[in-house]
Amino acid sequence: MIQGKKIDTYETDFYQWTMEQSEALREQNLEKLDWENIIEEIEALGRSDYQAVISLLTRIIQHKLKIDYANQPQTNRHWQAEIKAFSNSIRRRYSPSMKPKLEGEWEGIYSDAIDLYLIDYPGCDFPEICPYLLNDILNQCKKPK
Repeated sequence: MIQGKKIDTYETDFYQWTMEQSEALREQNLEKLDWENIIEEIEALGRSDYQAVISLLTRIIQHKLKIDYANQPQTNRHWQAEIKAFSNSIRRRYSPSMKPKLEGEWEGIYSDAIDLYLIDYPGCDFPEICPYLLNDILNQCKKPK
């Protein structure tokens, strides 16, 4: 397969491109591989999972704030169910190699959660510094034994 056809298939029929590239990998046929786009897609997979984990962590913190600071006990079970659903999703997408980067972005994740929290509960109090630890949340996301 010539390079022009590989790129054309990638741009016009992504599904077909994935099937062709999978076949070439199985056959270990290096000439058929579209290296540039394979590299790009693998990197995109990692970025996608990482962004999903950030989004889920943000939502968990938002809901924990609602439970702990909004003083609306009648809604706590709902927020707990949401936290459980987000935790289950994190369990499927989180990789340990993400942790150092997540730690570096923890303040920003908390800030985003505060923004969301204040939409639902404007004027409610919240701590300046995140009262939740990344390790604690990640441990809650682990599959029960």
